[in-house]
Amino acid sequence: EQLNIVGKRSGKGFVAHKAMLVIALARALSDRVMLLDFTLGRRGLLGYLKALGGSNIVKVIPDNKRLKVICGSNTSNINAGEWIGDKTPMTLCEVRVSPNNSVNPNVGGSELADALARVLPFTAKDDEARPVLACVNFVAKDGKLTLVGADGFRLATISLDCDGEGQALINRDELRGIASALKVAKRARVSFEAGGDTIGGYSLIIDTELIRYKWVSVNGDYPDYQKLIPTEFTTTAHFDTIEAIKAT
Repeated sequence: EQLNIVGKRSGKGFVAHKAMLVIALARALSDRVMLLDFTLGRRGLLGYLKALGGSNIVKVIPDNKRLKVICGSNTSNINAGEWIGDKTPMTLCEVRVSPNNSVNPNVGGSELADALARVLPFTAKDDEARPVLACVNFVAKDGKLTLVGADGFRLATISLDCDGEGQALINRDELRGIASALKVAKRARVSFEAGGDTIGGYSLIIDTELIRYKWVSVNGDYPDYQKLIPTEFTTTAHFDTIEAIKAT
């Protein structure tokens, strides 16, 4: 993950709106955050910034192997590794500060969030024999982004209008929390980047106005589910004559 914060560089540090940092940290999925080359616990940093008073603007600069945080008349220091324990997962996001950050949307954030919420329950849990079924299959082509989930017995597919092309298999566990984050995003863009576990594979990227989410595609071939979807529907109904007359 990459948290793209609009702010101003100040020497080796930066100046930014505190609220923007708080919102970005709240939407992040990782448990650790890298801030100016210092690794901190994300939840602890989020709580610290929420409680920090004095100003709406915060200045963060490295100072003697610590981070100095200035907010109005308040000045405090944060040690490297703060809010990280032995059981803190090794998931990491990075904060980057730049004068501006623009996202050209190609999909609705709430629509994508709803599609993920509907497809994820159809993926397989704890199926070591068929790891691809524990993934959501993202396929973009012909102006559509299709999300597919299946567990060998059930199948769910949802298509959204979306520019671009690519395909990626993303494990269900790695997508935990992304639907909630997308619901509050103002803009969203889905794209695919060359790379992954296989030659010619892709990574899935979802950009929002504050965060870039990136997942490496799982190695594997997704089953040809399209053969299971009927192209024509024929329905025959039988009615008792008397009951049919009563119905009319």
